[in-house]
Amino acid sequence: MVAAAMEGKRLGLWNKPLFVVPNHIIEQFASEFLQLYPSANILVTSKKDFAMNNRKKFCSKISTGQYDAIIMGHSQFEKIQLSQERQAYFLNQQIDALTLSIDDLKKNGAEYYSIKQLEKSKKKVEEKLKKLNDNSRKDSVVTFEQLGTDKLFVDEAHHSKAQTWEAFINVFPPRN
Repeated sequence: MVAAAMEGKRLGLWNKPLFVVPNHIIEQFASEFLQLYPSANILVTSKKDFAMNNRKKFCSKISTGQYDAIIMGHSQFEKIQLSQERQAYFLNQQIDALTLSIDDLKKNGAEYYSIKQLEKSKKKVEEKLKKLNDNSRKDSVVTFEQLGTDKLFVDEAHHSKAQTWEAFINVFPPRN
């Protein structure tokens, strides 16, 4: 991943890659990164950086700094929110997909239990969307899109609690 990131940076494919790694190997990953590229300017996060009172300042540091790479743990990454618009878009996609599945099951005479399970899932997603649109409890932390990262590398994603990696991955537009 490190070689791919630095080669992509050299070729001008991206400017500020973000590495998301398991929490327990952040320091090791950074050390190995610097063994491969000793002159690289990397920013390595710590638990302290993502404490509630430091998060906004640290995210601003990411967005304004010129780094060859940013390295953070899965739990830290999960604290960075997508913009409200992107979250709403992703939730609406889920609602549409569930609606189509429910309709398809009804047309094909599926079991009542299967239909009810999908309807329950759809209701949960609709509640998330309603909660998202409630602006009464929003903090003004920098969103993922505002960080300025343009490439995402995820190590051991299957161990992470992040449920919507697809939403984060889709932030980056395809290159022509």
